[in-house]
Amino acid sequence: MRRFILAIAAVLLAAPALADPPAVQIAQGALAGDVEDGIAVFRGIPYAAPPTGALRWRAPQPAANWSGIRNARAFGAICPQIAGPRTSGLKQSEDCLTLNVWSPDARESAKLPVMVWIYGGSFRTGGSAMHIYDGTDLAKRGVVIVTLNYRLGPLGFMDLSALGQNIPGEPAANYGLMDQLAALKWVQTNIARFGGDPSNVTIFGESAGGVSVNVLMASPASRGLFAKAISESGLGLIATKTKAEGQATAASFAAHHNANGASTLATLRALPVKDILNDEKRDGIFNGFGPYVDGTVIPDQVSVLFAKGEIAKIPYLTGWNSNEASLMPSLGDTTASVLAQLGEHGDRIRALYEQKGKLSDDDFAALLFDDDVFGAGAQGLAGFVAAAGQPSYVYHFAYVAEGFRSRFKGVDHAGEIPYVFGTRGLDLPFTVTLLTGGITDNDQKVIAQVQSYWTNFAKTGNPDGAGLSAWPSFKPGRTTLVIDNDGAAAQAGFRQDEIALGLARWRMRTGLALP
Repeated sequence: MRRFILAIAAVLLAAPALADPPAVQIAQGALAGDVEDGIAVFRGIPYAAPPTGALRWRAPQPAANWSGIRNARAFGAICPQIAGPRTSGLKQSEDCLTLNVWSPDARESAKLPVMVWIYGGSFRTGGSAMHIYDGTDLAKRGVVIVTLNYRLGPLGFMDLSALGQNIPGEPAANYGLMDQLAALKWVQTNIARFGGDPSNVTIFGESAGGVSVNVLMASPASRGLFAKAISESGLGLIATKTKAEGQATAASFAAHHNANGASTLATLRALPVKDILNDEKRDGIFNGFGPYVDGTVIPDQVSVLFAKGEIAKIPYLTGWNSNEASLMPSLGDTTASVLAQLGEHGDRIRALYEQKGKLSDDDFAALLFDDDVFGAGAQGLAGFVAAAGQPSYVYHFAYVAEGFRSRFKGVDHAGEIPYVFGTRGLDLPFTVTLLTGGITDNDQKVIAQVQSYWTNFAKTGNPDGAGLSAWPSFKPGRTTLVIDNDGAAAQAGFRQDEIALGLARWRMRTGLALP
């Protein structure tokens, strides 16, 4: 029987790159995938051991090897979370540390650029099985696409270092970030077997995924794991939670579950997942779980590490959308709370914003939020990367799909994702809310532009290319590529006066200067 299995494996592994089914041999064993629209697809590949039982709240451990040929045609379960519209109906399990690969040429000789996607969702929701993250269209542009799962919420982000019984020398926080690092190490070891070049890996992500990209740029643990980075709506200057905050969250969590003393971690590891997720509801829709300064994975405030140049010295692309304020309710922000932050400077700042006409309070607050939280974050980090001697590129995405223009004035948070990945997921509820009423020729043109910029950057470190509007680097002219209903055009000093407020807040908080 063993000889028969080996013989079948030999036949599969000798097959052409896009045989049906395609097969590859990786470090853990043989995989059989699918061919979809000319792209080899492998789903549900374990990159680490299931973080269950004694491995719950542990750094990810190596995935087991297997004999024979593993079926890689179905997505793995997404990590445990309180299901919402985006993930309703997807299977959940703590056994979730899997990834997926799309390759236009699954031969080791191909040496194609690799793009590794990190999903958003406030570090509470999301998963690589969401169809909106289908990598087929990007792969058709000559890159290998990888999407991954990582632990979320209280299972992924608590600092348990003060609760005892930790493994000596092993970080006791930021498990979700350590999952991302483990996946990137898996890519370095195995992606050549799928036609990818491990020396040319780009990480990219949106929202919490964009924050993750920034964290990985600043984490010493990530050095050498990727060569370029794209942070979409990555809230670049927000304060990273402190170690004290992380430990306080963990202590509150343990007390709520009556876990204390020498058996604290054992008690918590024995909890049913549903009890852990129910506990997450105690703090409302946006709670305290997220990346923490732990001294190891994240040694300091991420923006401070950027400012000091203590980051990966690689090309960096970042930006934000024209209606990020759609996120305000999820963060507990209101028009009143945003305007209250202006204090005695409110009239002067409002005059700046109203140079082209009066604004309602709601519109004024929305613009303030966009510039302060997202615009300043993008331009601020891009400036730090440039000061560290690396090329950086900034975009502002304001193109509203033609079928939406009668109802929407701007592009909501996450609204750029269908332009990055394409329209294959548009039958699903989440993407229907982003693009409906049919995709026009002009919409398709913008999709093609964005995908070209993103994949050009992954290939060369420069988003420019034939047939595209020129996209200069951010420095020296603080240039932003604005993509709106009139096309794509580079603008020097884009919204720099309005964004100065957010940059000033960061300077006051950190005591550091901007480049």
